[in-house]
Amino acid sequence: MKNIEIAKKLNISPATVSLALNNREGVSEETRRKVVELKNDLLKNDLRNISRPEAGGEIGFIIYKETGRVVSETPFFVTLTEMVCHCANKNGYSVEIRYYTFRDDLQKFLAEINSSVWAGCLILATEIIRSKMETIAKMMQKPFVVLDAAYPGLGVDGIYLDNRGGIFKAIQYAVSMGHKEIGYITCDEKVNNFVERFESYKFYLEYFGLKFEQDYVFKVPYVSEMICMSMKEQVCRKKKMPSVLIAANDIIAFGSLNAFLEMNIKVPEEISIIGFDDMPSAKYVTPRLTTVSLNNEIIAKNGVYRLTEMIRKKDWQHDTVHMQTAVSVDLVIRNSVNKKSGEVYEQDSMHR
Repeated sequence: MKNIEIAKKLNISPATVSLALNNREGVSEETRRKVVELKNDLLKNDLRNISRPEAGGEIGFIIYKETGRVVSETPFFVTLTEMVCHCANKNGYSVEIRYYTFRDDLQKFLAEINSSVWAGCLILATEIIRSKMETIAKMMQKPFVVLDAAYPGLGVDGIYLDNRGGIFKAIQYAVSMGHKEIGYITCDEKVNNFVERFESYKFYLEYFGLKFEQDYVFKVPYVSEMICMSMKEQVCRKKKMPSVLIAANDIIAFGSLNAFLEMNIKVPEEISIIGFDDMPSAKYVTPRLTTVSLNNEIIAKNGVYRLTEMIRKKDWQHDTVHMQTAVSVDLVIRNSVNKKSGEVYEQDSMHR
């Protein structure tokens, strides 16, 4: 799918589409959301043009949006959707993409899924709280696998990011560079990944013998245009700043970088920053962002593989053993973190 196709449908330039998909500046939040959502929608049309020699049927991919802000703004979910479709096709299945939003009646939505021709489904659970997943698990009458969230003890199969491992690697690297005052930038979205990353931050500070300081925690709204403003206001109120900040994701890191730029705070000379997601624009911002990279292709492959396994078993509802698979993440080191001596390291292609 080409950017020019999206540009024509939205009556904007291909350059604007590129900026939106890569989360670059110069695009409004509304335009960015429309571009990302349209790209997801158009995937369904692409699938119809792919020949399948021995199709095994149709599976569904449910993109669950409680608010939609995280799923709509992060390119990770666009590439994950593309990879799910690609992997399903290789296994002989076509894919139908369905969206759930907070305006929909969940029980009615699940009843429609249960009466569909789908052999099974994958559920993007980034924004699904545990109580909602309990309802889904009780009502779903088709085999399903959850992506991008874990629900211990609930008896569902899932493939998710190793958020704990990502935060561990970020703190470990910061410590290796001589930092002992490590702060964190969280947000007001109560999605599973953000909650787990913040809890992991507090846990691994203790692991490395560092003290958790509430004053080193920043909380910003999850709206691109407001992150910068919120960070500036909070920095002005702080009596003391940490030497390095870990952001809940790259969008928050980018907004924070803009705040420091406007406040004439040099990064990484005066404060360092580490992101999470390794979005395409992470290598183009100034300074180039050290961040945690996600192996979303592995998430898609394992999700489709596990689902097809369950479909073939037929008696999947009687399974007492469920798989919860954490997919490892990597730390991509660029030059947004300095050594406490003042020396700046750049190792762009290195993964730890």
